[in-house]
Amino acid sequence: MAAGKYTKAEIVDSIYDKTGINRSEIRNVIDLFINEVKEALTQRRVIELRKFGTFEIKVRKGRKEARNPKTGELFTVHSHGIVSFRPGQELKQEVWNLAGEYPDSAFTALFAAAPAEPPYDSVQTDGVHPVVSDYVSSISAPERREQDHSDKAENARR
Repeated sequence: MAAGKYTKAEIVDSIYDKTGINRSEIRNVIDLFINEVKEALTQRRVIELRKFGTFEIKVRKGRKEARNPKTGELFTVHSHGIVSFRPGQELKQEVWNLAGEYPDSAFTALFAAAPAEPPYDSVQTDGVHPVVSDYVSSISAPERREQDHSDKAENARR
């Protein structure tokens, strides 16, 4: 589950707490960094931040006929640039297990069926929703992997 947004102001406060450097100086450095990234990308340069990731511009091919999904109106989309980010190995490893070992479709379905206001004490269950703990304890890791593969195969057939 997402923990919420982390804003530039919160980043400035966090850096201030760790370093004691003036908040306005921290904000200026962050703004300069962001402007440098933007400028480099507009010049089609690849930005590599070791252990974090790589930013680059990719060109998305245009289409003569595209449809607005809301109105159904047809229009033309010209080729255009998009910013692409590839996480570095260290970042990938740090976020790899955040979602746990649950098959996405089964895990999502369980939360959709769970009541909005769970009738449990979060302190008593260490903050884990009972539906999740019941699901995890009900099937073994090999069964979860097998179920995940069958879900992917079913989605591919659609």
